[in-house]
Amino acid sequence: MSETKINMTKQIDQMNVDKDSVISTLSDILGVDHVITDADELAYYSQDAFWEGVRAFAVIQPRSKQQLADAVAAATSAGCPVTARGGGMSYTRGYIPAEPNTVIVDCSHLDRIIAINEDDMYVTVEAGCTWMQLYEALAEKGLRTPYYGPMSGMFATIGGTLSQNSLFYGSGTYGTAAESVLAVEVVTADGQSIRTGSSANRAGEPFYRYYGPDLTGLFLADAGALGFKVEATLRIIPAPKATEYASFAFDNFYDMVDAQVLIGHEQLAAECFGLDPYLNGARAMVKDLKTGAKTLSDVAKSGSTLLKGVKDAVAVAKAGTGFLENIQYSLHITIDAAYEQDAVWKRDRVHAICTQKGWEMESTIPRVTRATPFRHVGEFLTGSNGERWIPIHAGVPATRIKKLFDATMGYFESKADILKEFNINTSHLSSNCGYDLSFEPAFYFPDKINIFQQRHLEPKDAEAYAKNPAVPGATAAVQGMLNDMAQLFMEQGAVNRQLGKFYPFQEAIAPESYALIQGMKTLVDPKGLINPGALGLQ
Repeated sequence: MSETKINMTKQIDQMNVDKDSVISTLSDILGVDHVITDADELAYYSQDAFWEGVRAFAVIQPRSKQQLADAVAAATSAGCPVTARGGGMSYTRGYIPAEPNTVIVDCSHLDRIIAINEDDMYVTVEAGCTWMQLYEALAEKGLRTPYYGPMSGMFATIGGTLSQNSLFYGSGTYGTAAESVLAVEVVTADGQSIRTGSSANRAGEPFYRYYGPDLTGLFLADAGALGFKVEATLRIIPAPKATEYASFAFDNFYDMVDAQVLIGHEQLAAECFGLDPYLNGARAMVKDLKTGAKTLSDVAKSGSTLLKGVKDAVAVAKAGTGFLENIQYSLHITIDAAYEQDAVWKRDRVHAICTQKGWEMESTIPRVTRATPFRHVGEFLTGSNGERWIPIHAGVPATRIKKLFDATMGYFESKADILKEFNINTSHLSSNCGYDLSFEPAFYFPDKINIFQQRHLEPKDAEAYAKNPAVPGATAAVQGMLNDMAQLFMEQGAVNRQLGKFYPFQEAIAPESYALIQGMKTLVDPKGLINPGALGLQ
């Protein structure tokens, strides 16, 4: 049967879904209070930080693995597409519906920390556990995971992050989230449970990932297309006993990224990220890092000793509000070590690298970033005056970062008329991910905020920005440029994390490799009902 006929048959099957019967069955499994059909709630759940999709016809909130398995099996047997939603922090259409009659599974109620195994150094959590929950629980025992979350970790869940993959805290040394995972438990389309790694051993425990072929890796960075993660086991390590901070200014991107590359080569930094002139100047998120009594208190508490914490807080206070004035590019580094002398040695080495082409400045930003690692996501969703915000990113080896930068700047120059017409600002951020680099341009543009932003902004900002008028054509212009840049990045040989339904994965990957992925999809989801459209899979 041709692909067109398959899609037509699928659409007819979905039009024939008995919604009342599905809702009744799901209510029996989960309880009426955990099956959402309210129109406003469905509108909220059916969009992410930027994109809107087909509106789901139900959202379900399982509170156990068995409830999730039974509900997924019931929905798919009725012909309903089903997609998983963790903390909702996607901006690449990761979970939003692509087809009618979709049931969204809100996994945030599966949030238990099941076991912290200090003897074998791993932790097992339910997929809806947030990174902040996990970080705080492990910190009480002097432990953490190697990668320990994105900045949105107050809301972002373990399961959602492993489906999308991400980098930030700890990534300079330990890479992306997926690289900290030992095993997962996944529910497939028919409600069957699959365990990976050594946890698949009938008498085993989830202490080891590569037990035969790497089945764990199969279900990571899959955009939720292959099944529903219900549990994950991650490696744990001792929390660093010593942390140092450093920030440096540079005249241009090339000098800054030369330093980043050397820092990555020598694995000196836990986090290392560079900001462009826009992020150094106009971005409220950066400005707000320097102010407030609570910020100073958080910095003081984050010190390895009381005296060091107080010194750090004093340094932040002395920096005032003008330390980024007239700075073109700035690089911010956090250094972890088991011993203070090791941290100091690394900092001295970082200083030697960065002062070859740059100069040292106040290290306020990395200090505050570490002191308040998981902040309210409202800080990231808009610009300083409520402008809409959307990033795009590319991962590249060190040797390709300058060429990618040049291509991006060239593209922005080619769109100067559109940027001016709609008053669109752009920025770019670079960050270390092990030996590689991530490059993240972003757009800031005036338009009416959406339901997702209204829910996640601080109340005072939500009230103020709700008055922002719609700007016809602005969002569409940004969407067009995002699509162009995704193609540009593909042509540059970049890889993308958070693939979702946005990046051109099928077009970018070798046909033989994609055919293998499609075969795996058919094996675990023969009807193609688990998050259809993710990774381009149908």
